[in-house]
Amino acid sequence: MSKKKNQTKKPLAVVTTGGSGGHIFPAESISEALIRKGYEVAFITDKRGSAFRGLEGIKTYHLTAEHVMGRSFWGKLKGAWKLYCGVVQALMLLKRLNPNVVIGVGGYASIPAVMAAHMWRIPVILHEQNAVLGRSNRFLAKNAKLILTAFNPTHRIPTNVRSVWVGQPVRPQILAKKHAPYPLMDNGFNLLIFGGSQGATFFTRKLPHALLALPKDVRAKLSVTAQVRPEDMDEAKILYKDKGFKSVELKSFFDNMPELIEKSHLIIGRAGASTITEAEIIGRPAILIPLPTSADNHQLENARQFSDAGAGWLLTEDNWDAEKFAVRLGQLINEPEVLYTAASESYKLAKPNVSDEIADLVDDIVKGNQK
Repeated sequence: MSKKKNQTKKPLAVVTTGGSGGHIFPAESISEALIRKGYEVAFITDKRGSAFRGLEGIKTYHLTAEHVMGRSFWGKLKGAWKLYCGVVQALMLLKRLNPNVVIGVGGYASIPAVMAAHMWRIPVILHEQNAVLGRSNRFLAKNAKLILTAFNPTHRIPTNVRSVWVGQPVRPQILAKKHAPYPLMDNGFNLLIFGGSQGATFFTRKLPHALLALPKDVRAKLSVTAQVRPEDMDEAKILYKDKGFKSVELKSFFDNMPELIEKSHLIIGRAGASTITEAEIIGRPAILIPLPTSADNHQLENARQFSDAGAGWLLTEDNWDAEKFAVRLGQLINEPEVLYTAASESYKLAKPNVSDEIADLVDDIVKGNQK
């Protein structure tokens, strides 16, 4: 590729990521910050990226990509072929776009564009949202100019690649609730439960039994808001029906999550980067139950850093005991000072200006600054 970059007045940054919300939202936030910095931005994702509605001034491109890990031989072969096709597509696309920099925000769908960028010798910056460098980013890290991390420390970063701890970008709707006052408990206790698409059996079938084991007087002041997968909704409704809770709201999707986090006294959820970061920005304590099948057990490490800081509590599924959990939860509900302290520690972990810091670092790389 010619070293001469695009002839537009503004430098061009390509942001590439997977199509899940956990990747799309941070990528959107980074894109917006780059636009504020004076960049044009092109967005590259896979077919799942329809969740990306598009921002003004951003063109979105969809490449072929499929994951390879954890599949049968033929599944891996198919995934590898799809990735190869995606790389060919990305090579042609990047040659046409001729960007100044490519920013990979994780997920296997970022592999084609980042590999193509390496081949064209375009500077690459990677962002890792978990406390263990993900497999896609590990595969792509060797020739990266810089790896930006959400957790400190982040494990399995190659020793010969520079890294900077910046934090995890979040949606503007979350930032709007930054450090919201911890709600009073005069009118009851608000418990927010969400496990995302991977909450599955545990959050639908096991956790409710712990809540049912709470004393009646505790249940009477407990308002439960829980995310439930559509296929589990009927069972969940039966489990919670007429059990003496102050209120129960069950949905498969909440479009007002920032407001729900703000009014919550305690969160129970998985330990994905977005869940933890949103709790930190708003300043809420959480009981984190890591997904045991997460790649390289990264959710366990995410949760450990959060709990070690005093912002919440870590519980693994293999140590699950509904009766013991009910006792501990009841203690927390009746000890607001403990929750106040954890909420304060949660916010101390927050890094609300992440996207602008990332945009500054991208600009340094593009301009050749060696800060």
